[in-house]
Amino acid sequence: MDWLAVERAMVKAPYHVDYIVPKDSVPRPEEQCLEPSVGKLRGQLRDWRATLSDGSCLHVLEFKHFYVVHRDRANLNDSVIRHVALDEPRMAVLSFWLPLLELLRALLRARRRKRLRAMGGPCY
Repeated sequence: MDWLAVERAMVKAPYHVDYIVPKDSVPRPEEQCLEPSVGKLRGQLRDWRATLSDGSCLHVLEFKHFYVVHRDRANLNDSVIRHVALDEPRMAVLSFWLPLLELLRALLRARRRKRLRAMGGPCY
């Protein structure tokens, strides 16, 4: 199995339902161009995200021996405001900070893509 197979399956999955994927059944997320991200703290080591073909988001939480994957309506790495509005409405109390968070997201993503381009990576 690879991450593309997981992505194809998740396009059909309901939103916010967690599925477990054993770590030894898929390559490392960064090898398949999933982007590092953040998420609610659930004991995970890292978060990864990818925008799916229908515009929704594959959110991967990395634990020591497995991944927990679910589908969000919007990718936090694409738009903080859209993600908060569609997937985390309780976080709307941060509405004062959302434009600043959106700017920070855009700057960090541009910096990461510039670094990947300079290294000749396939994921930019």
